[in-house]
Amino acid sequence: MQETIEKRKVLQIIGNNIKTLRLSKGMTQEQMAEKLDHSVNFVSLIELGKSGMSVTTMLDICNILDVDINCIFKGLLDYRMKKQDLKLIDNILSLSSDDRKIIEDLIEHFINKNNKL
Repeated sequence: MQETIEKRKVLQIIGNNIKTLRLSKGMTQEQMAEKLDHSVNFVSLIELGKSGMSVTTMLDICNILDVDINCIFKGLLDYRMKKQDLKLIDNILSLSSDDRKIIEDLIEHFINKNNKL
């Protein structure tokens, strides 16, 4: 019985993360379903935490939303980091790959600047 409750909670967290990411990209369930080559009902069931999905579907969702797979597992992974560090990582991972590249370039700039001092 406990295993079922845990699985349901995990599916709800993953589903909610996917929904949040989809909405942050301005995408409808219909658009997501079309890109996934699945029904709108399938996307809805995932977002409601009523259905799981294959690893390949998770990867497809990440590619469609242009996010790191860790974004889907937000709230489930135990990084053993400070809360502020987790927030920073989560925020960076939710950005598009172009925006992540800008952040990466900025970090590299600061590291190089500090190494010259």
